[in-house]
Amino acid sequence: MSTGLFTSLPGLAVAPAKTDPNPLVVYHGKCPDGFGAALAAWLYFEGQGEYLGVTHGKINDVAELPPLAGRAVYILDFSFDEPIMQGIDERAAKLVLLDHHKSAADKLGRFQCRCGAVHFDMTQSGAMLAWKFFHPEQPVPELIRYIQDRDLWTWAYPESAAFLSALDMEEPDNFTRWAEIAAFKPEQVAQFQQRGTAMNEKFLSLCKDISQGASPITFNGQQGLMVNCPGAFTSEVGNMLSAECGSFALLWSVSKDGTVKVGLRAVAGYNTIPLAEAMGGGGHPQACGFRMGPERLPELLTGVFWSDPQGTSAM
Repeated sequence: MSTGLFTSLPGLAVAPAKTDPNPLVVYHGKCPDGFGAALAAWLYFEGQGEYLGVTHGKINDVAELPPLAGRAVYILDFSFDEPIMQGIDERAAKLVLLDHHKSAADKLGRFQCRCGAVHFDMTQSGAMLAWKFFHPEQPVPELIRYIQDRDLWTWAYPESAAFLSALDMEEPDNFTRWAEIAAFKPEQVAQFQQRGTAMNEKFLSLCKDISQGASPITFNGQQGLMVNCPGAFTSEVGNMLSAECGSFALLWSVSKDGTVKVGLRAVAGYNTIPLAEAMGGGGHPQACGFRMGPERLPELLTGVFWSDPQGTSAM
């Protein structure tokens, strides 16, 4: 039905329906914004449907997804490459994608959806987009508002950090518990924030400790700072280090299967998308990521890294 950028949800040509056939909700996994988006759908469908959290690189072919024929498919805070999107569109009865990652928008700019809508809005987080789509007549919960505040790294609300520190201690994929938090009354929100205040102070202290282990990195000729950093600390430590060097920070960790996960964070005006895309990743200009095999880690640790192992990459 439609494709492209949008800035407000009321103009969408498609809407959710309680009668949607066997809905499948695919969302950005291991991400509060992605799960917040899934929560919006879960509340709308009253717990019905199938919910699948995915990360980039997990699904490489449409056949790896659950059966799609005749189903309503919602993809939230996430995008697949065009061939997979085409395969979903050919099989599903309805397809709606809501995302805000610029690199994905650029890649899917020519995709035409047959049975729904593919929309991007880089001014709102995935959770906020999903809430406005599934619950247009309801006020936005503080939970969703604070998730967006961190995900877009705007920090417009002083109380966001404390609230989110408490949220990060909750079970990450528990729809029932997150629904309770979304329904908090003002006094419950205040109590939750109070619980998170001390947690946030400790969190920031740990971030400072991690940042002190940084070393210079030259990535495809671009100079920044690099440090080994657990995923939960990536954004805050990356913000500290990018501000320190005036360009970008590279933050890496190794998962259980040996995959090296890399996050890139940058100061305003510095675009890390080309660096991430050179390694098959993507994201936002100031917050990107990619994954690579463990065989590339020794090269990274030398402090000079090229997306082309032969060292001939050009930016």
